[in-house]
Amino acid sequence: MKDFFMDDQNQTFLKNSNTIRRWATPFTLGAFALTALTGILLFFKINLGLIKPAHEWLSWLLVIGTVFHLLVNWRPTVRHFTQPLGRGILFVFFLLICASLLPLDGGGKHHQHSSNLIVEALLQAPLATVAQVAKLNPDETVEILRAQGIYLARSEQTLQEIAEDNNRRAVDILAMIF
Repeated sequence: MKDFFMDDQNQTFLKNSNTIRRWATPFTLGAFALTALTGILLFFKINLGLIKPAHEWLSWLLVIGTVFHLLVNWRPTVRHFTQPLGRGILFVFFLLICASLLPLDGGGKHHQHSSNLIVEALLQAPLATVAQVAKLNPDETVEILRAQGIYLARSEQTLQEIAEDNNRRAVDILAMIF
C-alpha cells in the first residue's frame, strides 16, 4: 500500500536517490583520496608527473561527488548543524576560509611582481650579464643560442633585441639559456 505522503514523483526521486547513493559515497571518497594525496605531495614540493594539474583539475570531481552526496543525504547533513558541535565545526571552517582569503602577503602579488621584475631585468640586460647569471661564459651562451637557430648581430645585444631580430619572444630566448 502506498504511503499517504508518497506520490509517484517522490517515489521516483527516492528510487533515483538510492541509485545515486550507491555511487556518490565511493565516488566522493575516491575523489577525496586523489585530492588529499596530490595536495600532500604538493605541500612537500614533490611535483612529479601530472600531480599539480591533477590536483587543480581533478579536485572538481570532489566537488561534484560532494554535491551528489549532499543531495541524497540532505536531512542527515542538516541535522548535524542543528547540534552545537556541528555548528561550531562549521563556524571554525568558515573562519578558516575567510582567513585564507586575507591578503597577508599582498595577495601573492608581491612574489609574482618580484619575479616579473627579475625576468624583465634579464630581458633588458646585455647577453653577457644574462650568461653570468646563468653561470655560463658569454661564448657558451652564444653557442647555445646559435645551436637553436638564433642569430646575434653583436654580443652587447639584450635578450629583447635578440628576440626582435629573430622574430621570437624574449622569454623563449631566456628559456633557451636557462
